[in-house]
Amino acid sequence: MAKRTLEDILTGEDESGLLADLKALPVAASSEAQRVFQTFEEINAFIDRNGYIPGTLRIGLKSGTSERMLQLALNGIKGNESMVSLLAPVDRHGLLDHIVPEAPVPASLESIIDSGDELLSTSADDIFTFRSTPQPKAKPERKAERRPCKDFEVYKPLFDACAEDLKDLRRKTIEFKNEQEIKAGEFFILSGAMLYVAEVNDPHLRNGKPNARLRLIFDNGTEGDNLLRSLSAELYKDGPAGRGRRVTAGDDGPLFTGREDVEHRPSQAYAAAHDAQPSERDTVTGEIYVLKSLSTNPQVTALEGQLFKIGFTTGSIEDRIFSAKDDPTFLLAPVKPVKSYRVVNMSTVKMENLLHRFFGDARLDIEITDRFGRACKPREWFLVPIDVVGRAIEMLIDGSIVNHHYDREAGQILPNTRAS
Repeated sequence: MAKRTLEDILTGEDESGLLADLKALPVAASSEAQRVFQTFEEINAFIDRNGYIPGTLRIGLKSGTSERMLQLALNGIKGNESMVSLLAPVDRHGLLDHIVPEAPVPASLESIIDSGDELLSTSADDIFTFRSTPQPKAKPERKAERRPCKDFEVYKPLFDACAEDLKDLRRKTIEFKNEQEIKAGEFFILSGAMLYVAEVNDPHLRNGKPNARLRLIFDNGTEGDNLLRSLSAELYKDGPAGRGRRVTAGDDGPLFTGREDVEHRPSQAYAAAHDAQPSERDTVTGEIYVLKSLSTNPQVTALEGQLFKIGFTTGSIEDRIFSAKDDPTFLLAPVKPVKSYRVVNMSTVKMENLLHRFFGDARLDIEITDRFGRACKPREWFLVPIDVVGRAIEMLIDGSIVNHHYDREAGQILPNTRAS
């Protein structure tokens, strides 16, 4: 006698009634059925966590190994009618194509009435009585989708610096509690990925509540344009504990206090002129450079002597600007170094970020279209006199910059009115 399979046992006659309760369960008692059920639950959990079916909605991105395995498992389940029947009770995402037998086509209206349908014969049934029209639910203007970030090289150093700060305990992650925490320049952890709020645009009221359109940069090189309230909703429900995480602001103290060498002797943190030679005990971490554009674009030439790019590199400036004419961040034109400062014993990324923040009101607002027709907004060009940049770097080193601000109209660094 041939060995009976699981399907034979479940679909055959149960003379003793032993399987009566078992057939009502979504999972059979066998290890094979348990494995199928567990795999299907992993697929459901993936969709709960990421919001899409494995192997779909990954425009321009490659699926991970685990996602690919779940996609193959789902395809195998959908191609097996016995598995479809077994898993139907737990198919909460409607993933399976259930086979529904076609009902016979009625020959006439009389045959429908004579069929004895309880719905048609119940005198108390009032489902056809019109009462009210449901209020339409608010629909989003458009669905935010992630896409490759065209200028991720600008933001990657920020992620690297944040990760380093977390590792060295200069920052920490805390539970997300309030949508008012979502501001430009803040980092968050969502579904295990780090994201950076690069821009907060178009503040408005939606359904009577404040909202805005965000530009979010993710650590995997993608970006999205989620609404503020949509991001807060995702952070509230994220993770096993029910909340996403916010990364606290870094402590700028070490930028000014320097470090101690192996002999525990203080070594001053500073930015020196490019030709200055640091001592053997110092650590050169990179260079802050100031560039002028050689563009022939009338919008740029009209700003000659006022427009400069402030950036950093951990390599040589020559290598960094070699392909400037093909790079939208350099205005698609050659550039000329004006000044450079060797950064010693401090974070080059942090120093650049502080300078960008300090001159934020003087940032150039311009949009460049690259050779592929894609629009790009360079973020490192500022309308600042060249001598003011050098002064700002000096004030960063001695710490006095915290009591000053840059006045765009006057073109000067002025004391804060509330400074003591």
